[in-house]
Amino acid sequence: MKIDEFFADGYKNLKNAKICPCDGVNLIYGQNAQGKTNLLEAIGLFSGAERFHLKSAKKIAFGRDFADLRLKFSDLEREQTVKAILSPKNQFFLNEVPIKRVSEIYEHFHAVCFSPANLSIVQGDSRARRKFLDDAITKLKPGYLKYCKQYEKILDHRNFLLKSRGLKSSNTLGIWNEKMAQIGTIITMIRQDYVEKMSKVLAVIYQEISEGRERLEIKYQSTVFDRKLKNTYSEDDFREYIEKLEFFQAADFDMGHTKIGVHRDDLAFKLGDLDAREYGSQGQQRSCVIALKLAQARLLKLICRRNPVILFDDVMSELDVDRQKYILNQIQGSQMFITCCGGLSLKSFKNAKIYKMEDGKVYVL
Repeated sequence: MKIDEFFADGYKNLKNAKICPCDGVNLIYGQNAQGKTNLLEAIGLFSGAERFHLKSAKKIAFGRDFADLRLKFSDLEREQTVKAILSPKNQFFLNEVPIKRVSEIYEHFHAVCFSPANLSIVQGDSRARRKFLDDAITKLKPGYLKYCKQYEKILDHRNFLLKSRGLKSSNTLGIWNEKMAQIGTIITMIRQDYVEKMSKVLAVIYQEISEGRERLEIKYQSTVFDRKLKNTYSEDDFREYIEKLEFFQAADFDMGHTKIGVHRDDLAFKLGDLDAREYGSQGQQRSCVIALKLAQARLLKLICRRNPVILFDDVMSELDVDRQKYILNQIQGSQMFITCCGGLSLKSFKNAKIYKMEDGKVYVL
């Protein structure tokens, strides 16, 4: 899979920014606050790496009514185009045909994105790790996003009843317990399956990054189940989920929110026998996330039979030469976009197509 052309105007500080990238490495450099990150973020929107929101005011340049984003890309089968007009009422087009759900685009365009903000996957709270999982799974199973949205609505309804604290709330809660257990069991099953597949790939990649000195393991931590679910929906699993919700129901009423469920589940990173979040160094944590993204790209290639586009924002400049070479070797065959502030890249990537960004505009060197 590769991008043939990308255009962005009115997205944050981007002004008629157009690129026709090469099939290999595309280097985007410039000083801080010139739009490098915005360019990669705008591309990432079409892959689900960032989310389109109904209220897009923060993404639209000051003084503009809308932002115009267009992407032309090719896979093994054909060339396709996608377009987004960001405004108070977003509009999306796939091959010039209007679509209602932006998730339809995620089925066609695959990209893996890394930025310094992704360190929160290891360093931050569990929300960042759940978001990574859900975004990664959506790239493989676009329909999975539907389950996540259904669960969020059910959770909002249940929490509203918990805060009401009335007799009617207690009588009605059973209905929402059943809905939550049904969707929550499905989400748990899908997440556990993805983590199991990724763990095997990740272990190999991290050993190579650390030159065999360290071992990285990931494990899905469910607040409901203490075991791995089968890959088929089970009535027994559903009933166990309900029983757990009912067990914590009194505590939920006291707190006014739901204590357990997939919205509280987590992903554990173990370096040897130690928790990477608590005991990993800055370098180890960064390597964990880079390995995670490389594993995500490899899984996409294995399962979808397509090399995803790789978007690396301000990452390579913080790695030594050996690790730069390792990453470039890992993504051979993929189209890659790298941003940096200068120096390093112009000398390190001889065959790269080079772009310079100034004040939201792109210049080809």
